[in-house]
Amino acid sequence: MGAIDHQLLPKIKDVFLERIDELGIDRVFFKILDRYNFEEYTDANPAFCIYMGQRTDTSFLDEAIVTKLVKDATLILPLIDEDLSEFKNLVPQVIQKYNGLSLLDSSQDLAIEKIVNNSLEAFNLLKSKRRAFVSYKRSDSSGVAIQLYEYLEQHNFDVFLDTHSIRKSEPFQDELLQRMIDSDVIVLLSTEKYLESEWTQKELSEANLASIGLVQIVWPEYSVIQGAQLSEIYKLEASDFINDDFRNVNAKLNEDSLLKIVQFTEALRARTLASRQDKLISTFMHYAQKSEVTATLSSPKFIELEKNGEKSVVVPAIGMPKALNCEESQTLVKSIYEEGLDKI
Repeated sequence: MGAIDHQLLPKIKDVFLERIDELGIDRVFFKILDRYNFEEYTDANPAFCIYMGQRTDTSFLDEAIVTKLVKDATLILPLIDEDLSEFKNLVPQVIQKYNGLSLLDSSQDLAIEKIVNNSLEAFNLLKSKRRAFVSYKRSDSSGVAIQLYEYLEQHNFDVFLDTHSIRKSEPFQDELLQRMIDSDVIVLLSTEKYLESEWTQKELSEANLASIGLVQIVWPEYSVIQGAQLSEIYKLEASDFINDDFRNVNAKLNEDSLLKIVQFTEALRARTLASRQDKLISTFMHYAQKSEVTATLSSPKFIELEKNGEKSVVVPAIGMPKALNCEESQTLVKSIYEEGLDKI
């Protein structure tokens, strides 16, 4: 938005799409919007906005659009071509407290890299944050479970599979449930005996409680598992399996079917993760407003709070709290106060 004819923006788009290709994600999952096609925007999908600020005589470009994005708690990165001391003169008031970036502070290539990394982080597309969990009945579908583990890993997911992801010294079921709740999406292999296991039933229940997106990969001749609240169905045919053999515990899917499942999984992961993140941030900012606290969504990483001249920082995080989360949050907050919000 803003000065969308700025010479840097086409280069940012090209590098972003190159990085998407490197991650093994189909470009079809992304749509680039500007003022000319903004009617296609919906807050039901994840979004990241780059606002290119510039001087105007009477008003700022796309101010109404920016106001709507702020209301939707959409992440916005303001960019300016001048020193950050001029920031408030170049962007609408509604984002003047946002963490902006001056293109004068680094080379063009480095600036593009910062902007693209910011957008990838906003979409949770860095590998360590694209977490998938494979839920299955070992006696039914071990072959496909291992296939999906390997194939999702190849496409830059951080995948949990019980037989591959838990060290021998760790408490098995505790670690399994923690990793599941900490996942962005669950790939459930819906086979004949899936619900006969106490633990697969528990996994399904916990997934519903945590509102985690769930892809049901349904075997031929079997029914969809009921009770999965955020579930989307991918129905397999016998032809999706090598030699049409789907009744064997070691059965394998063909390459084309594996790719389609990865694409289907990424699409659901992006939607449900955005929904969870938006709900978390929007609810927090709503309560902050009711408490007469000024809340500013400054980056994908933190919310700045201000009341009566006192400032504090909140770091929103989806998933199971862990010591590493707390350590990362403390490091982030320390850098915010030491370096200043406009340098993060």
